[in-house]
Amino acid sequence: MIRRICKWVVFKWVYPVCYYAGSPRKIKKKRIILVENHGEQLSDDYILIYEHLKRENCDVRIHYLGLSIFSWGKIVFRTIKLIWDMTAASCVLINDSNSVFGAFNLREETRLIQLWHACGAFKKWGYSVVDKTFGEDQKALDTYSGHRNYNLVPVSGKAVCWAYVEAFGLQDKPDIVKPLGVSRTDVYFTESKKQEAHSHLMNLGFPIKGRKVILYAPTFRGDTIRGAKAPDQLDLSVLYSLHQEYVVLIKNHPFVRERTEIPESFRDFCMEIGDRMSIEELLMVADICITDYSSIVFEYSLLQKPMLFFAYDLEDYYDERGFYYPYEEFVPGPIVRTTEELLREIRQIEQFDRDRIVAFCKEYMSGCDGHSTQRIVGYVLNAE
Repeated sequence: MIRRICKWVVFKWVYPVCYYAGSPRKIKKKRIILVENHGEQLSDDYILIYEHLKRENCDVRIHYLGLSIFSWGKIVFRTIKLIWDMTAASCVLINDSNSVFGAFNLREETRLIQLWHACGAFKKWGYSVVDKTFGEDQKALDTYSGHRNYNLVPVSGKAVCWAYVEAFGLQDKPDIVKPLGVSRTDVYFTESKKQEAHSHLMNLGFPIKGRKVILYAPTFRGDTIRGAKAPDQLDLSVLYSLHQEYVVLIKNHPFVRERTEIPESFRDFCMEIGDRMSIEELLMVADICITDYSSIVFEYSLLQKPMLFFAYDLEDYYDERGFYYPYEEFVPGPIVRTTEELLREIRQIEQFDRDRIVAFCKEYMSGCDGHSTQRIVGYVLNAE
């Protein structure tokens, strides 16, 4: 009860007063703010945009809020610093939901762009999961909605615009959701980036040479970010029969903080990659991608390589969160429930349906053509 009252006071009084106190300041056209909700380093959602803006001599300021790391008091302090900085900024870019952006009305001279951290539309979020285990209740979303001030929501393709309108409650201004593409996907169209990714992998010291790469990149389990856990159903002892031809790289969701412990007997075959390589690099080096409910399916489709879906808890996921499309009809690859089934599919991977993946990519990734960053920055700088 006390925490709820404190939150109400902060969001309804402290944050608005801070913003309106700074509103008389003159807007600086070249001041651009990037906001990271959770991490303490700039994510791939921003890197290409940041580099482009710096080449345009913009005053780019990065704010790390640490919502899943710091105490509530420290988060409030960092948020107040962000709000004060925003009062003189021409544009603010975010890559996740944050109710602070609904605590006050932004000045007309300041634009707010939501660069959602995932491509396509897979797992439901926001208003699409109201009153579900994973989501918030309707009253909380309406009271602390951070979506109403958006001026632009770039997405990966025209076919998914409707899902973002629903998730963000933008039915009164659906036209701000535009299929401009996702900035970080530009790297998949650059041959030098692919070569750099392969070199990076070889330099890690893991025995890759002569073997193909299987990437296992599942989403997290759990109802909260702070309690996120990695799935634990992959049986390496079953897959080990592939060790002469393949290696397995495990990349857990960024919210998962505990490392996956690889038994000593499998360390010549499997490695948890952690932060040593980005997900974009891993997708570029992977010959096969195994995932479950992760949006990386959209990015990997750009590379037209085989995907497998290890969805052992599909029914639970339907109950807790749900999907924008029927899962069994939507995913462009075989669905398996056990590691034994996974092994069977890997052994016949040469028979994968490339045409299905190409069609999937054309449908959901039509805005990702290697020039997404340029289009988004054009909007940021008012060049369009």
